[in-house]
Amino acid sequence: MEFDRKKKLEKYLERLVSSQRDNWKNILNENREEFNRIKEEIRKKQDILSSLVKKKKALTITDAEFKEKSSKVQQELYELEAKILQLRLQNKK
Repeated sequence: MEFDRKKKLEKYLERLVSSQRDNWKNILNENREEFNRIKEEIRKKQDILSSLVKKKKALTITDAEFKEKSSKVQQELYELEAKILQLRLQNKK
């Protein structure tokens, strides 16, 4: 009995994951340009963060400058990731 329940649950989860994967692919295809634009912006912000870390390690910027600039870039990254989530959620309706 327990085995049957487990199998049913596994099948259900498998269908759910497959459905979500297909839905995400459709969302990506429908919004390809927007996703690519956001992804490019994210890459740029990540490069900026990487550069800031290198500058901090090289002691070419102060800790205060690093904290100020990195927190600003991290906030921008958060906002970009939120845009992706919003696109994903809008298309689920």
